[in-house]
Amino acid sequence: MASAAPGVVIAERYRLEAELGDGTQGKLWRASDQLAAEAPIVLRQLGPDQDQPRLQELWAQLRGVLHPQVPRFGEVISRDGDLWLVREWQGGRTYRELIEARRERQLVFGNGEVMLLLRQLLPVLAVLHGQELVHGDLCPANLLRRDRDGLPVLLDFGLTTGLGNDSRAATGATPGYAPPELGRGAPAAAWMDLYSLGVVALVLLSGEEPAGLLDPASLSWRWPSGLALDPPFQAAIERLISADPARRFSSAGNALEAFQQLPMPESTGPVPRADRTVVLVPPPAAASPAQQIQLPQTQPAAAEPTPSPQPVPPVLARSRQQNKEEAVEGRLWPLVVTLALSAVVGISLGWWLLGRSSAPSDTQAEVPLQQLPSSLPPAEVDQRQQLLNRLRALQVNRGWFLKLVDSSLLAQFPERGGRLPGDGLEDAPLRRVWNELAEDWLVRVETLPLSLRSRLGGFSAGDWEAQQQRLAGQGLSPPVLRQLVSGNAQNLLPGRAGKDIPPEPQRQLWYAAAQQTLENLRIESIEVAPEQARIVSARIQAGGARVFPIRVPKGYRLSLGVNGSPLMQMSVYDSNGTQLEPKGPLRRITVERVEDSQVQVLVSNDGVAAASISLTLQVEAPPPEPPPEPRPEPALTEPDAPGLPLVPRTPTAPNQPIRPGGEAEQQPSRPANPPPAPPRPIAPPAPPP
Repeated sequence: MASAAPGVVIAERYRLEAELGDGTQGKLWRASDQLAAEAPIVLRQLGPDQDQPRLQELWAQLRGVLHPQVPRFGEVISRDGDLWLVREWQGGRTYRELIEARRERQLVFGNGEVMLLLRQLLPVLAVLHGQELVHGDLCPANLLRRDRDGLPVLLDFGLTTGLGNDSRAATGATPGYAPPELGRGAPAAAWMDLYSLGVVALVLLSGEEPAGLLDPASLSWRWPSGLALDPPFQAAIERLISADPARRFSSAGNALEAFQQLPMPESTGPVPRADRTVVLVPPPAAASPAQQIQLPQTQPAAAEPTPSPQPVPPVLARSRQQNKEEAVEGRLWPLVVTLALSAVVGISLGWWLLGRSSAPSDTQAEVPLQQLPSSLPPAEVDQRQQLLNRLRALQVNRGWFLKLVDSSLLAQFPERGGRLPGDGLEDAPLRRVWNELAEDWLVRVETLPLSLRSRLGGFSAGDWEAQQQRLAGQGLSPPVLRQLVSGNAQNLLPGRAGKDIPPEPQRQLWYAAAQQTLENLRIESIEVAPEQARIVSARIQAGGARVFPIRVPKGYRLSLGVNGSPLMQMSVYDSNGTQLEPKGPLRRITVERVEDSQVQVLVSNDGVAAASISLTLQVEAPPPEPPPEPRPEPALTEPDAPGLPLVPRTPTAPNQPIRPGGEAEQQPSRPANPPPAPPRPIAPPAPPP
């Protein structure tokens, strides 16, 4: 491998800035593109002794992977026997760095944070596997949380191989995260990346390394003690890391569908470790009498003798020039005093906003002088000032954002009874949690466009009601619209899918998600004639949705089939918003009887690219009503003697005699329809006289 150093220009375009790492797959360099305003990029340098043909062929395949959470891959440069591979630079922190930073604070990733990460990464793996590629080295060091939008980005494709190829090309994978089959010659498969992703989730949740979680004898994973997860969430992670092929997910799309059906936890921030030793909320220690400060008793000073009045010296004569100078100084003093007071007031207001310590109530116990809250350390002041600067740059309402973080902190620590952390050393761990929550919320807010960010804190219920009325006129019922917005607000408000509108200050984010959803919402009415089939095609943008109000004759049966991308989901409602079919993958359904002449089909695209769908509809007449059931015949009695026909059983009359055998004696009765009497003979007419 040829020697390279910072400052060297490759291909008269890329100037090397710093070396990022050196491994079996070559050296990584951070460079700048001289033809693109010195935009940062990444260069991978491969020497002649490395597998250049394989990586050169792989680089051509990676150019076809188009996903916003995968860096774009550029050209391949051959120089002095070395191969230089160009890819896009991504700014952020790796999840390995995040794990180490939280380990120092005895914090780990929360359940909601890990579930959100899985939902954001599985579509990336679905796209990668769709190109018949397997990453082969999925680990926290190769996952980056991007500063720009907070989304996870997949890095380091040096061990990527094709589906079905020999997996021994990935023998340099990070130990503990790759499945045992990887590197033994087993064909590369999509489940191997899902296995590594499950190990990453387990490490983030527990804060432990894979070596401490994997049993070396049985090669089975040990679930950390004290780690409390919802049983469905734990079962889904166990399927990712299962050694049984029958239990594994068949694809990233199936895994994504399973995790999307799980309820999202309310909190998506960090949580304390189960075995932490730092107490975040220490109990207040009562001061002992010996610790109380005894103030010295001051003796009243003796009255000083009143000085005798001194004679006033005569006023000296002043020149006219001195009078002018003093007059000018007298006019400047009010201006100087005003500027000084403004500076003092501004500094005091700034420190009050930065400190945000809760003022003690009148009933609070008197605090000894040693426990009075001290000012924030300079590092925390700088961190808080950077936060305020970012809010100003993003044009986010500062007061609303601080209330948002405060409410999240108090919800996470209800034992504080609504008391915010102060400036003292005992609340330093809580202030770190506050900063973590602020960073997480800011990452979500940054995903909104400027037109919505600037309105946070100013949305009102009237805006939402006006949108509802406008869409109701197009055939969309308010319950369906609310369900759609709640589902799309997952990135901003995880854990609130299908729930009511949250209270303030989280409600502002819900309104912003509603506004963003309505911008990507399209409504297309469909009318189907009886006994006629119809096919409708449509295209849905990434992250968008489409509602199809289908008009059907009342009482008829509707057969509907929806085909499209596996990352799309559908649900069916009636005109009143009652759910007829729950949210799930695209499928074929039948509504046996349409009661109110309209069915609303909601299709959402959860992928990262636009996709097409097709609807096949057929309306059939309702089935005929079944004929009425025949009236039952009267029961027949057994004959008295064999060979006689059965006769209807008649009830026993009250005064009917009983035979010795126990049966009622049958009295002769007149027939119901007696035969008609024979006609009387007619005498012949008499002869005329």
